[in-house]
Amino acid sequence: MRHRPSKARIRIAAVMCSVLMISAFWGKPAFAEEEEGGFFDWLFEWFDSSTDSADETRYEGATDNDVAQAAQDLTAEISILRDELGVFDYPAEAELQEDRTPVHVYAKTLEVLSKVVRAQRRFGVAEAESRQIPFKEVDSGDVLANINYIIDEIRKIKSQMIIEREIEPATVAGGVSPSYAYKSLADASFLLDGLGGRPLTPNDVYGNCLSILDELELIANELDVPMDLDLPEVNEEKNPKEVAQQVLRATYKVINLQTRLGMDASGVPSLTLVRVTPSEVYDSTNMLLAEMARIKFHLGVNEQRAERPEPSGRTPKDSFALVLGIIRNLDTMSAGIRT
Repeated sequence: MRHRPSKARIRIAAVMCSVLMISAFWGKPAFAEEEEGGFFDWLFEWFDSSTDSADETRYEGATDNDVAQAAQDLTAEISILRDELGVFDYPAEAELQEDRTPVHVYAKTLEVLSKVVRAQRRFGVAEAESRQIPFKEVDSGDVLANINYIIDEIRKIKSQMIIEREIEPATVAGGVSPSYAYKSLADASFLLDGLGGRPLTPNDVYGNCLSILDELELIANELDVPMDLDLPEVNEEKNPKEVAQQVLRATYKVINLQTRLGMDASGVPSLTLVRVTPSEVYDSTNMLLAEMARIKFHLGVNEQRAERPEPSGRTPKDSFALVLGIIRNLDTMSAGIRT
């Protein structure tokens, strides 16, 4: 799906230009002299809300095929950037994950966005804004909007590095599922490792586990269930595979909670747990964040968690303890819900 500026956006821009030209010629009108709440404040607020509305309309009716095409376009943009900058590492290839839904794909876009920000930082480009899963039933239009946002951020790096080479827009056969786009985004994530300077690390996994715990606290507050933030003591060192095993346990606990809440429970991700790196563990924690977003929407929890600073010096042992804490609190929540 190719998008040009909507007529609504063009009209809005024309009105804004006209008003600004008039104000430049005649001066600020008398009724706009108030410090707050004046005409110009109202006008800019109206413009912002109208722009948001135009953006929402722009992606109405988007399909899984549109998302898959955009995901492949993103991968192509990253590949051009790698080629032109001489990045020739051998990235891993993502495995196909089944039963992904738009909210899971959106969660994957956030991982990709975090790596784009890292690349922007490395190349001296203004960093993209951080985002969270929106408070709504995420659909293909939401995912498409975020992928296109990421493509624009990649193109900022290309512009900074004076790379004019353009992609050939992708074409995707009909009838693809969100899982198809999910794999393309996972491949894009691996490609970005070479641009950002490093792959994902235990620090990234730990940060995601903290975010899950923060989301659980918001859910616990809504359910009026106490949260236990004291983490169990883990004496032995752990490896990424052991952390992934506990994340899988937590996934089963989330499915149990969703069932007790009367939700349509998600399926268990198809994790092989053979060769496990921090990237695979991060991916599985991202899926838990997507499930937290689904539960919050079901309960009407319209509150975002606070952003935390990036952690440092963390090991799989630290994440292992956090996931055990997540499991403990999921059990407490499920036990506190009468079916």
